[in-house]
Amino acid sequence: MGDALSPRSAALALALAAVAALAGCAAAPQGQAQRLAASMTRAIVSDNPATVAQDLIGVGKISRAEVGLLSDKFNALGQYQGLKLLAYDAAKNEFAFQANFTKGDARVVVRLDNKGRLSAYRVF
Repeated sequence: MGDALSPRSAALALALAAVAALAGCAAAPQGQAQRLAASMTRAIVSDNPATVAQDLIGVGKISRAEVGLLSDKFNALGQYQGLKLLAYDAAKNEFAFQANFTKGDARVVVRLDNKGRLSAYRVF
């Protein structure tokens, strides 16, 4: 005969499973946002307006000159080293990251639409 869980143990196991499931759901949009923000940041560092425009489809247009200005700003900070999550606003589906470079950092804020696509990218 197998060991039966006590009602208290079963409730605890169920609660832990629910917490793990919720944590997984919360991490999914952050991972998507970080991948998209990192891809956009790399495209800007490389001064690649075609990739920037493709990643922002349906959001609005960004000019070659604007990409160039951001590229100059990022490249003045040195080599790109990645992003670190600073904050998440669930109501706006907005993520704030610190973009790390060898000579400094910049704050990058991205927003995802309801399909998980990049709908805004701002640099502060």
